[in-house]
Amino acid sequence: MRKFMTSLAAVATVTLAAVPALGLLQAAHAAEPTVRIPFGDLDLADPAQAATFKTRVDTQGKALCRQVSGQNMRSNIREADCLAQVRQDVRRQLGAMHRADLRRSAALSSTQVASR
Repeated sequence: MRKFMTSLAAVATVTLAAVPALGLLQAAHAAEPTVRIPFGDLDLADPAQAATFKTRVDTQGKALCRQVSGQNMRSNIREADCLAQVRQDVRRQLGAMHRADLRRSAALSSTQVASR
């Protein structure tokens, strides 16, 4: 019985030592590069200001993609694919009202181009 308890204690010690190591790995993974794209100063329903927002997204997205590809030299993600993913993530993180404003501004700008 004593041998069993000693083995159990050893296994418990190894297991407890592994838990912080897993936490460190998760923290390193969670520290992926991110960018903040301000848009509080913009009216996304206005086509000109929506274009400004899209420029901000593209500029920050390209910088982020360069940073990610620089950190992961074995990454074979093309910048265009990375930028498309950034745009999709931004769209997903915007509230429903802001997404609707962007759709409305896109429709307005295409209507304005068609009327010229």
